[in-house]
Amino acid sequence: MVCRPEVSQDELHPEEGLVPPVGQEEWLSLLNEDGQLEDDLTLRKGIFFGGLEPSMRRKVWPFLLHCFTFQSTYEEREQILEIRHQEYHEITRRRLEMDTEQQQNFWRNVQCIVEKDVVRTDRGNPYFAGEDNPNIDVMKNILLNYAVYNPGFGYTQGMSDLLAPVLAEIHGESDAFWCFVGLMQKAIFVCTPTDNDMDRNLSYLRELIRLMVPQFYSHLESHDDAMELLFCHRWILLCFKREFPEAEALRMWEACWANYLTDYFHLFLCLAIISIYSYDVIAQDLRTDEMLLHFSSLAMFMDGELILRKARGLLHQFRQMPRIPCTLGSLCQLCGPGMWDSTHAPIVECIGQHAEGEPCPHRGSQHQ
Repeated sequence: MVCRPEVSQDELHPEEGLVPPVGQEEWLSLLNEDGQLEDDLTLRKGIFFGGLEPSMRRKVWPFLLHCFTFQSTYEEREQILEIRHQEYHEITRRRLEMDTEQQQNFWRNVQCIVEKDVVRTDRGNPYFAGEDNPNIDVMKNILLNYAVYNPGFGYTQGMSDLLAPVLAEIHGESDAFWCFVGLMQKAIFVCTPTDNDMDRNLSYLRELIRLMVPQFYSHLESHDDAMELLFCHRWILLCFKREFPEAEALRMWEACWANYLTDYFHLFLCLAIISIYSYDVIAQDLRTDEMLLHFSSLAMFMDGELILRKARGLLHQFRQMPRIPCTLGSLCQLCGPGMWDSTHAPIVECIGQHAEGEPCPHRGSQHQ
């Protein structure tokens, strides 16, 4: 019963089920004669509700991951690809021509970890299966080159988990590298739990739980350290890659990348998991460590499509609220057109719970 829940019709977004997946025909209808995407909102809406047909990922992911702008023409994209291929070749050259000391440091801090990780990443995917699979070497090269390209970030475990699906869908080494760069710039998906990005996301999620799943919030309040939300760190760090089969996880990635209605849809996915699967936690009064075990045990047993539908419904409920706390005022402020319905903008209320000496982050907006 825990693993086969249901979401009632009144919990769904009103447009749920009305928008078809984006396929070749829909994609071509959005391009003008020069190859520019004149209505990116329609594309993003289509991906958010209907998803992308898998055959379209190689064409559309580079737009979602900011390799191309929606306004770029066919000709401009060809030029960009050529420049990026040259840049990638230069990054590879720099890596291979390190002096002896640089090579030793690079081996110790990056390469030895990468080589251990890539041989155990997504080996169940046919693209990476089998002995002496050349795609494993391509994945290794991309990760090593990324550490050269972004030495401040280098390599951390988990990055291979995010690269593998991108490489399997995009195929070309240089093209997959630049899509991976775009994914890493989203930062939320790969960081350490002490990073500001992670702290900000957890703060937003705590407030969403308080507002929309109050029973679970009360449970968290009653247990030591439960507000750290340790059970959902992996969800955010790896964008649900370890929680759902790849086909479902990629649908979630695309819904997040669409930046439709919010730039924080991943938090509503977290909220959906909590909303649907926390009944046992509350009923059994699970402690912090038991909560971590409970949610970890659900990995690969949850219904990803159901979670997506529930998350879209929760986002709709949030957007319909007449008033929202100032602590959540930023959740729908970055994604541009379609951010708030023209007929409704909520009143942002200051709840007074700010760090000592900090002003309300939304003073000056529609605010009480």
